Amino acid sequence: MRAVVMRSFGEPAVLSVEQASIPTPSPGDVLVRVGAVEVSPTRDVATRIGTHPFSAKISLPHVLGGDFAGVVADVGFGVDRALIGRRVAVRGARYCRSCSACHAGLDHQCADVRMLGIDLWGSYAEYVCAPAENLHPFPDTIDMVEAAALAATGPIALAQWYSAGLKAGSTVLITGITGALATTLATLAVALGARVIGLSRRPEAVPATLGVVTLDSGRDDLTDALTEVAGENGLTAVIDNVADPATFDRYFRALAPGAQVVISGAISSTQLPVLRVPALALYLRSITLQGIRTASNSVVRDFWEKVNENKFRLPSSVIHEGKLDSAAQVHAEITAGRTVGHRVLRVSEDDR
Repeated sequence: MRAVVMRSFGEPAVLSVEQASIPTPSPGDVLVRVGAVEVSPTRDVATRIGTHPFSAKISLPHVLGGDFAGVVADVGFGVDRALIGRRVAVRGARYCRSCSACHAGLDHQCADVRMLGIDLWGSYAEYVCAPAENLHPFPDTIDMVEAAALAATGPIALAQWYSAGLKAGSTVLITGITGALATTLATLAVALGARVIGLSRRPEAVPATLGVVTLDSGRDDLTDALTEVAGENGLTAVIDNVADPATFDRYFRALAPGAQVVISGAISSTQLPVLRVPALALYLRSITLQGIRTASNSVVRDFWEKVNENKFRLPSSVIHEGKLDSAAQVHAEITAGRTVGHRVLRVSEDDR
């Protein structure tokens, strides 16, 4: 099979397409022919450079790539063979099932989770093995590229929605609105009836099809601008996928009493930022501040139920397709900051 192999850390050129052996599924696992996989700025690009905390977990040579979409090609012992041929989204986490978090049903807080593309060879390849419990079927009406984008960002977006206590009529601010996760969250929030304000250093790059009001995150009068745009009820919540201290200082002053602030995505930085939290205002205005690392299995299942019920779809304007052998080029474009939304590698042409 073909795979994008990384034999050293460094520039995008360290990624090259090579031949590798097709893996054999272990008991409880399935073998999936990869249809498409999203290129993640954190899991893939930052890790490839070699300075990210994820990089220290990698043994070279290595194959990047996390959650993906594909077709079940074979099954291991104990797995229903009726799965063969099913189109599935695949979660790329293997939980230990023995730590206290796993025993408590908090799998997303597993102390010894092994991640596809980090601890294990990933999905920049034509075939990958995964636990059968990690499969989520999706409709034939959804292309593999869109399914891969949804698999990579949808569950965490829904986890953010739940954690922020959002509902129809809420006004939510989303930072880094040009990012893959942010565009998925914005699409989900609009579909569920929320009003979305986005922040970006490139507001002109945000497609109108996203349905959000976008402000320049670098403007000096950001607090006043947010207060005006949010209206008399103020900001119900903030989903912060950037955790930039200066931006945090400005939007914090525009929060409504009882607002929720959810921090995600800060791990994309090689050195995590430190936010200056005004404790008195936090107390007097009953503001909640929390961090979300990933989604639980129950949220993942809930997300794919919403997709299968046709609750929302990603606009094509935020999904950009490339081929497996263009992985190095896509990494370079992401590093240069020229992308909006999702960059997805189509691995198999047979699954269109």
